[in-house]
Amino acid sequence: MKISSLFILFAFGVLFSSCSKKTEDVSPTNGSATTAAGFRVKIDGSDYNPDFSYALATMPGKNAYYAIYGLDSKTSDVVAMALPATAGEGTHPIDNVNFGMLTYNKEDFSTINGGSGTITITKKTATNLVGTFSFTAVDATGLKKRTLTEGTFNVTIRE
Repeated sequence: MKISSLFILFAFGVLFSSCSKKTEDVSPTNGSATTAAGFRVKIDGSDYNPDFSYALATMPGKNAYYAIYGLDSKTSDVVAMALPATAGEGTHPIDNVNFGMLTYNKEDFSTINGGSGTITITKKTATNLVGTFSFTAVDATGLKKRTLTEGTFNVTIRE
């Protein structure tokens, strides 16, 4: 299981490094992402407001996963969560299966390495995901961690 999860994490890295901002990407606003389009979270108490965000409807491989993320194109910092496309409205754990990850200040952290949290989907349609999240993620050495709180998202699903 860890190997397949690590492959998905690697796929995220390849995906994010090849992303470029497009005019149809959703930009966050200063309001709560549960009422306005966007993606916001606090990382260790500091605001993280990426300049674009969305959810991919599928990931490479056999498993259909949603990849919900926000990317700061100026710093290449990214916060992402992945959960099965079958996950519906409600609260889901973030752990080593439904995982969270981030690249922040050129350091990588993931719940695959340890940590946990929750993601709550409050609205799910064929084209939109809305919800909240919080989680703690650990680096590959197990010595550093990041705590993400007050996360909100209202993102367009892209296939």
